[in-house]
Amino acid sequence: MGAWAKSLFGREEFDSIGVIIAGRISIRREKAVLELGDELISSHDAAYHGHIIRIGERIVPIVTNVYGAPAMVDLLTEMYDGGCRTVIFIGSAYGFPPADVGMVTIPRQCYHFDGIYHPVVPDKVSSKPDKELVQKVKNIFKKEKVLFSEGPNISVPAVTLQPLHANEHYKKIKPYTLEMELAACFSRGKDLGMRTAGILVVSDTRSSKIRDLVKKEMRNEKLYQAIKICLKNIHHFECSPLKTKKSFNIDEHLAAIVHDPEDRTNVYRKK
Repeated sequence: MGAWAKSLFGREEFDSIGVIIAGRISIRREKAVLELGDELISSHDAAYHGHIIRIGERIVPIVTNVYGAPAMVDLLTEMYDGGCRTVIFIGSAYGFPPADVGMVTIPRQCYHFDGIYHPVVPDKVSSKPDKELVQKVKNIFKKEKVLFSEGPNISVPAVTLQPLHANEHYKKIKPYTLEMELAACFSRGKDLGMRTAGILVVSDTRSSKIRDLVKKEMRNEKLYQAIKICLKNIHHFECSPLKTKKSFNIDEHLAAIVHDPEDRTNVYRKK
């Protein structure tokens, strides 16, 4: 345990609670987020950015610029390797009517239109967040007087590659929001034995373009406030560990994937 975590965070172990900030974030906003901690311990620039900050006595992993479902799957595995078992996902999303830019949503179910699970689990349709963790998020937002809605979310492959919104599946689901990473976060979290919950801020709607600079600044400020509240209350997300049949080990998993009985060069296999 720890080698995979160290490759991203520069540290083999950290707190059991972590925060993922999905989607693109500016350097200025990223710096402002990291300054919310008492100390910046490390920052590593990879496909996504892995940071460690100190908040009180906690050594908290924060990951920014997480873009797409495949990145989410690998990232959660690396966080798990460092001891993280509870994850707060914070990101922006398209909002379906009557949503408006800046609206905060806590999804209660996410649908896989991202295709990430289809080759492994073809009938994987949706996943849900951890009930206990979601309730803690809702309690904190109520205490901080943050208005929020609850409803279904859809995760798609990309902004410019997704189904037409006027399709029969969407009509049945009646989604509140749409983004790219959250379904993978919920599903992969359950695979590993991690508690996950999502917070989404509406970035654009049918009547408001994603590149509208005024609305973009409004959305970014709401996103920053949600991050600030979560970090300020990080200790309130403490949960008991989920019970799993077997602890996940990355090397053992990779050894099984590349296994060939005739091949003696499998470096992931236990000697």
